[in-house]
Amino acid sequence: MSKRQIRGNQRISKSKRKREEYRKILITAEGVNTEPQYFERFAAFLKARAVRIVSVKPIGLGKDPLTVVKEADRRRRDERKSGDPFDEVWCVVDVDEHTNLERACVEAARLKIDIAISSPCFEIWLLWHFESKSSWVDAASLARALKKWGFTDKSIPPDFPYANYDVALGRAAKCDQIHIKHTPPNPSSSVPSLVAALVKSYTEEKEP
Repeated sequence: MSKRQIRGNQRISKSKRKREEYRKILITAEGVNTEPQYFERFAAFLKARAVRIVSVKPIGLGKDPLTVVKEADRRRRDERKSGDPFDEVWCVVDVDEHTNLERACVEAARLKIDIAISSPCFEIWLLWHFESKSSWVDAASLARALKKWGFTDKSIPPDFPYANYDVALGRAAKCDQIHIKHTPPNPSSSVPSLVAALVKSYTEEKEP
């Protein structure tokens, strides 16, 4: 089996034989803690060795989803030049109070980069692993709701139930669906599409 690692600061094997075993997925995250933690550990839970997580630090006075998209494109071009391109590239961003989310969505579409948006923020996807939530909610309320499940600041508890992702998928499906990416309903998330891609990657790895 491949020796690929999921962390972004590790080199990825260039063996053609090993490369054909699975898909290679790049995830760039707006958050510098929660999102990378979740996807690194979820990939480990699935044993999806083809996943590389990249954390993009906020620039200026706030988070910038357009920068996340541009960083994803830069990483993709660098890996393409190395001869081992990514099969999929994803950006994970929040709605929050961003004024350039629409620009980020337009640029992602132009570059053929997938984008997973959560409203109001990524924490709604985490909460769905524990309980249902389909009514309007803000980031502060989500933080309080997650605190009772062991969350501290932006850290995911070590006993987080990653195996409940299928339950979270069902809860997400009960909310209003996203029709316009940059103005999704609250609450909602297209993270399930990314999760499905990771699960598919693992499934393909297991096939003989």
